[in-house]
Amino acid sequence: MTRRIAFVLIGAFAVVVLGAAPAYAHAELESTEPQAGGVYDDAPGTVTLRYTEPVEASLGAVRLYDGRGDRLDTGAPSHPGGDGSEVRVDLPGLDDGSYVVTWRVLSADSHPVRGAFTFQVGPEATTDDIESLTERLLASEGGSPSVGALYAVARFGVFASLALLVGGAAFLVVVWPRGRASARAALLVWAGWVGAVVSTVLQLLVQGPYAAALGLGDVTDVDLLREVLDTRAGRVWVARLVLLAVAFVLLRRLLPGRRPVREYPLSGAWTGAAVVAGAALVATPGLGGHAGSGDLVPLAIVADTAHMGAVSLWLGGLVLLFAAFLPGAGADELRGALPRYSQLALGSVGVIVLTGVFQSWRQVGSLSALRDTDFGRLLVVKLLLVGVLVVVAAFSREIVNRTFRPGRERVAVGPGGPPAEIAAAETAAVPGEWDEVPLDDETEVRNLRRSIALEVAIAVVVLVVTALLVNTAPGRA
Repeated sequence: MTRRIAFVLIGAFAVVVLGAAPAYAHAELESTEPQAGGVYDDAPGTVTLRYTEPVEASLGAVRLYDGRGDRLDTGAPSHPGGDGSEVRVDLPGLDDGSYVVTWRVLSADSHPVRGAFTFQVGPEATTDDIESLTERLLASEGGSPSVGALYAVARFGVFASLALLVGGAAFLVVVWPRGRASARAALLVWAGWVGAVVSTVLQLLVQGPYAAALGLGDVTDVDLLREVLDTRAGRVWVARLVLLAVAFVLLRRLLPGRRPVREYPLSGAWTGAAVVAGAALVATPGLGGHAGSGDLVPLAIVADTAHMGAVSLWLGGLVLLFAAFLPGAGADELRGALPRYSQLALGSVGVIVLTGVFQSWRQVGSLSALRDTDFGRLLVVKLLLVGVLVVVAAFSREIVNRTFRPGRERVAVGPGGPPAEIAAAETAAVPGEWDEVPLDDETEVRNLRRSIALEVAIAVVVLVVTALLVNTAPGRA
């Protein structure tokens, strides 16, 4: 069974890497034929669009309108000579007059890019305000707000579910092995797995209507889904589903349910397969998005994978800590597990900061883009939220270090005397040294739960902003 899992993991990881190979930056239109604003004596027979990178034309559209705003029939978009950075459509015979071309294509980072331009055949224009007509036509092809909202929900679902799945499983292996028998912990981890499957399928279904500016009724269009599966992002998402199938087998071993945990030990082979599967899963959001496009792609993919992995270890473990571990843990379990998680979270925050700085530099490009672009403004909001999250996490860590550090034991004394804090060896309370009565373990746990609850709430908002970020063109573009 372990050998079969290894073969599946290698195959799925190969699909992910190969699917990410043709990676470029966010597409920009370089030139057009006919030229924007050009006036021609003879009607052109084709429209050719040239971009800064290869684009997916099958999910987009190139449309032609006359001066009255009526749409004219054109040929299907194609890549002349197999050049992915050019898109061409054949035009019908055109009379003298003004024409508007609108276009919408899919960039390498899975974002749709759109625009419009005008040209004229003959010496006289047939419309007084071609710019106003162009703006109206372009606005009418902006896509369905419902589809956009559903797409954002799918993005958020992927981030949140992968964090809960990978981070929750790691928490049970590294921090709280006895939690494998916890029904509540199992429910949370399985919820992460189900959420990841549902969100990925939703991405596959919604990507077509989202990229082609269609409505919700086209979500079940089989032809659109087939075209999505031919894109780089589509291949990455299918690979994620394969990896989730592998994860299902691994989770069955980790979480045996009502069966005794001692009958299902975790071998070295299981641990190795779980690490590979987890790393591949947290790599998929970047491979299907910004990390798989632009400059320094190999380094960006490594950084994004480390970033998402650290976020999962921190926030996924945080959810299990709050909802499954703290409610029923005894004093010995608290002193054994909390410091381990505290160290894991601290290391994760360090990785998040380092990789986040690199990603910000790569995707923003300049300080002015932080102010002048949607991506930059969203990034600033995310950075502020993460800063607040780190501060709150520091309070949680302080409680852990003060109360539950290994080798320290808090003991209660009578009403008239101060409590004592005894180290592993021996420490005596010095009379007059205590200005305030230290809190007992039960009170500290309540304080810790409140701090962690605030961390979880802020983390959800951070993930929402992250979903909006990956749905926005990078500031450098």
